[in-house]
Amino acid sequence: MKKAIFIFILTCIISCTSKKPTTVQLVGKHTFELLQNMETISQEEFNKYFISLEELREFVKDTVVAETFRNAIMKVSPETHNTRLELSYQMIKETGETYAIDWNAIEFKEYMYQTKLHEGFNFHDGYVVFTHNKKEYVANIISLMYDGKQRLFNFSNFEPVQKP
Repeated sequence: MKKAIFIFILTCIISCTSKKPTTVQLVGKHTFELLQNMETISQEEFNKYFISLEELREFVKDTVVAETFRNAIMKVSPETHNTRLELSYQMIKETGETYAIDWNAIEFKEYMYQTKLHEGFNFHDGYVVFTHNKKEYVANIISLMYDGKQRLFNFSNFEPVQKP
């Protein structure tokens, strides 16, 4: 009996002290790493952080999603998908210049998200918060689980946090 209690306590201590981030939480760190590299990252490298159009099409084929969403994804051309990524890349670059962000000097603050059901599948709608020169910025991201990994689907531009 004492041995069973000891094993139970030891298991609790280990599980409480060795909290590994979940796959969903890792997308926040993954996105922050992307931001840290914005000074030198190419468009092609930027695109690799996101789910590809081919993967997205596989996802909608293999997942129970609303037919309207499936059809919309299947109709997206590679050009349209690439244009969306290019716009995201350019907006982040330009906003970084506007706010004089030194991407190497940013610090991760937190990643908050909520799971939402849309068109028949769960996605994670979240915010990556980072600081630069003691000012907070927030970037909205949407991610989804594909092939056992959390993948970026959308990365909106970032903006300074407005304090009340």
